[in-house]
Amino acid sequence: MIRIQKLATPPEKLVQDGKTKRRSHCSSYSRNPKIYQLGERTFSFDCNIYAHKSVKQALIQAQHGKCCFCERLTGIDGDVEHFRPKQAYKQATGEPLYRPGYYWLAYEWDNLYLACPGCNQRHKQNLFPLQNPSERAISHRHDVGAEQPLFIDPGKENPEEFIRFRGEVAYAVESNVRGQATLNTLKLNQRSLPEARLQRLQMLKRLWQIVQLAQSDEKAGDAGCQELAGEARHSLERAIQDAAEFSAASRWAVQTKFQFVIG
Repeated sequence: MIRIQKLATPPEKLVQDGKTKRRSHCSSYSRNPKIYQLGERTFSFDCNIYAHKSVKQALIQAQHGKCCFCERLTGIDGDVEHFRPKQAYKQATGEPLYRPGYYWLAYEWDNLYLACPGCNQRHKQNLFPLQNPSERAISHRHDVGAEQPLFIDPGKENPEEFIRFRGEVAYAVESNVRGQATLNTLKLNQRSLPEARLQRLQMLKRLWQIVQLAQSDEKAGDAGCQELAGEARHSLERAIQDAAEFSAASRWAVQTKFQFVIG
């Protein structure tokens, strides 16, 4: 995960149509909260608003076409994900599903991200655990600012303060509970992610070795070696930029001089 810098101004589709739908949802809930809490009535959300092409394109641009959680390149194939679930929520896997969800945030720019189907549909789903569930905002009348989510919010926090890498393996900094919850729930050390990271890190390690060799006394005067090293250095610099796939793991690999990268 990396820090995501969204545009300060939301896409116009959210500002106009999203605001109207939000007002409608809040008004409907206020008239009869019980029927929504019991699941007798559910909200109908308009994906043509929150997943409108202008919204999705803005997310793709802000996230460099990568999943907000696992950093796989996903581009237009990614889902528009609600950080706080819109329809219903769970505190933990295996626990009951509570309704309604964060219906008033369904069209809020701060609550939307681009995520791969694996992270969004198979693992996060309706999960949104809090450190203290009693502080959960259960309607638009409550302040979500009082919540302490266990999931790291990449649009408001720097994930690299919570999660780091030893080679291809992600770990929670000082066993941080939020970093661990994010890793465990989204299975960021499973579903072929470590293998994909390792493949990329091994390639970067080769480039790093070329740079180190060019700096040695015996190769310092070799023009061909220096030219190759310059290209390798440039590739390494690109690999640790936010736009690169698995850039967080790449940054830690470079910082630790690839000591945890086997092969």
